[in-house]
Amino acid sequence: MTLLRRIRATLCVVAGVALIAVYVLAGRQPASVETRSEMAPGRSMAEGARWQLLDEQGRPFVPDDLQGRPTVIVFGFTHCPDSCPTSLSYLAGVLQSLGPRGDAIQPLFLTVDPERDSVAVMADYTDLFDSRIRGVTGAPDQMAAALKGLGVYVRKVTQDGGYSMDHSATILLLDSRSRLRSTLAIHEGEEVAARKIEQLLVAEAGSH
Repeated sequence: MTLLRRIRATLCVVAGVALIAVYVLAGRQPASVETRSEMAPGRSMAEGARWQLLDEQGRPFVPDDLQGRPTVIVFGFTHCPDSCPTSLSYLAGVLQSLGPRGDAIQPLFLTVDPERDSVAVMADYTDLFDSRIRGVTGAPDQMAAALKGLGVYVRKVTQDGGYSMDHSATILLLDSRSRLRSTLAIHEGEEVAARKIEQLLVAEAGSH
């Protein structure tokens, strides 16, 4: 009987530990994708920046243009075969999901390949997805400064007698003070991104 009691006691301890582990791990799981990706506002990405770029209409685009309303930024280049058009299609879908609320944000496409992506090229390219998406390009040195300030990795890769661009694919969501508030990812689904933007719009409306 003594041996039987020890076996039972051991099994009870093991079962108890397993239940506690399940409870703890469950408690650590994020409540939702939105909660996991929310970020406390940090420094303004326009603060101290000095770069000068051009939008797809040839108008100056400077750090202060990242302020005034929430901004979504996609990084890429027009010669990109897959990920960049996929990201822009995703952003266009998010804008559609938002309906009229989509007009309250500033959707941008910043090139990582200013040597080939001229103002005219950017204008034609963004219009393929949604006319509200604003292309931004500029002189290579100014573009490099802007991308570095926004935390974007870029590298030119030689291939097949030409070149391609290796770059960060993260989509940034900035608040109206150009502070990073979240990131968007195409694997999340357009409805998730739309909810993140809606939450930011509501929060900003409540702060005024």
